[in-house]
Amino acid sequence: MQDYNCRKLVEMLTESVKRNYADALLLSGGLDSSILASILRPEYTVAAGFGPDAPDFGYARKVAARYSKRHVELVIGQEKLLDIVENVIRLFRTFDPIEIRNSSVAFAAIEKAKQDGYRSIMTGDGGDELFAGYNFLQRYYDDLQALQTQLQRLWDVMHFSSAKIGAQLGVDIRTPFLDRSFAEFAKSLSPEVKVGSHLGERWGKFILRGCFEQKVGSEIAWRRKLAQEQGAATDRLQDLIGLAMSGSEFQAGSASAAKSGVRIRSKEHLYYFEIYRRYFPPPKEDGSCKLRCPDCGGCFESQGRFCRVCGAFPVTPVKSW
Repeated sequence: MQDYNCRKLVEMLTESVKRNYADALLLSGGLDSSILASILRPEYTVAAGFGPDAPDFGYARKVAARYSKRHVELVIGQEKLLDIVENVIRLFRTFDPIEIRNSSVAFAAIEKAKQDGYRSIMTGDGGDELFAGYNFLQRYYDDLQALQTQLQRLWDVMHFSSAKIGAQLGVDIRTPFLDRSFAEFAKSLSPEVKVGSHLGERWGKFILRGCFEQKVGSEIAWRRKLAQEQGAATDRLQDLIGLAMSGSEFQAGSASAAKSGVRIRSKEHLYYFEIYRRYFPPPKEDGSCKLRCPDCGGCFESQGRFCRVCGAFPVTPVKSW
């Protein structure tokens, strides 16, 4: 790792943390939030997970022991999680399983921070998008020009649920990675420093890992990337719902949804759609727009190929009917 790149990166991110200061930090124990903890040294950190054995808890605990003055582990039970799921569906007007699983974690943690007296909280949003952290980008590691194209695509469509959740709950969300000055700096870095080899393997977010390894420790710096739903164990919802819904219920519900122009992909998907329909009309009747998702009829406003209403991917939007 070049000293200049590390010096500049650490300086830019430190200044961004100062500009976006918060006493509280949403700490997953992943690389991005752990780096922020090492700079911020927060008054309060919170990690949320579905059940006591969520993978994030152990990692977050280690980082918090080093940098946080007060650390809270929010273990979400089944009943509470399903209540949060309903709130998320109403807030985002979605029945996309991945969006719901991920946003439910953020909702629970931000709500807990507010209950504990904090009105602003910092998150690590943006690190994966800016520094090539997502696992699906591995296929481009040997073609850095293609990687840069994919990163640009991500930058054009990236969105984060925490800001909307914060607005709903009355909590100000601070995002140092997405700070305009820092984000522009990160985008200007060559993909050559964002991908590199360590112990015979290729890694994304290479410059972040190398420059902050000493501060966060090797275990965190080279922690395998887990999706938010995996780290917080909300991906288990699909099994929970699958066991609770019979095959005949799924068949009947899917057929009913099809009459509304919605293609259901799983029992979990149907469960969320039925909650969605308690509050909203079928997506094809919801709002006026030029393009719609062929899988659900929802308005398609993204520049990408992902439907934020039903979660279909990849989709080619069709003209509104």
